[in-house]
Order: sequence, then structure tokens, then C-alpha cells
Amino acid sequence: MPICQLKTNFRFNDAARNEFMNEIAAEMADIIEKPLPAIMVMLDDSHMFMNKTENTVFFAEFRYIKDFENDDEKKKWLDEFAERMLSLIQKYTNVDPYRIYMQFTEMSRESAWKYTPKN
Repeated sequence: MPICQLKTNFRFNDAARNEFMNEIAAEMADIIEKPLPAIMVMLDDSHMFMNKTENTVFFAEFRYIKDFENDDEKKKWLDEFAERMLSLIQKYTNVDPYRIYMQFTEMSRESAWKYTPKN
């Protein structure tokens, strides 16, 4: 299951929070080429401090499963993934890009949780 875990000290109102989370999930589904219902998004309000200030800061971890033909294809894909997520985060928070940290974690299919209902 692809997962997006977000932490920030930016305070969303309820409508903006839902819109942001929906848009993040939709972008991830498109980028990772997985169905939207398979994407989990978590957003935590956190006390965060960076460079001696409490100005808006953002941490995002993206866990994904994807096959690549080679390292160049993977690098290009990760660059696009990062740019699209950076754009969305800034769209909703106006956070300084130097105060955004993104981590991309590739999971193996064997280590990813799968649920198959028993009939």
C-alpha cells in the first residue's frame, strides 16, 4: 500500500485540510500508477522547530512500490515525484522550499502489506 505521511506546524482549516489530503492522494495515485483507494495519506499537526524558528516547516515521507528498468528511469521518476509534491505542498502552505524535507522510501513487494479478503 503506498503511504504518504505528512507532518507540519502549518495550521489548516478543516476544508483546506481535506482538499489538500485529497489532492495529495490523487497525485500519488497518478504518479505511482495505483488506484486511489490503495493510497493512504496521514497528516499530523506537529510542534516543529527549524533554524531557531517555528516558521512553517514540512516533513513528508512517501512509501511506494514501483518497478524501474534502470537507475536513470528511477532518478527521473523520483525527480518528477518530488517536484509535483513540492508544488502541492507550497500551493497549500506557501512554505519556504528550504523548510520542506521529503523522504522517498521504496518498498519491496514482499515487505508491503497486502489484504485479500477471504470469500
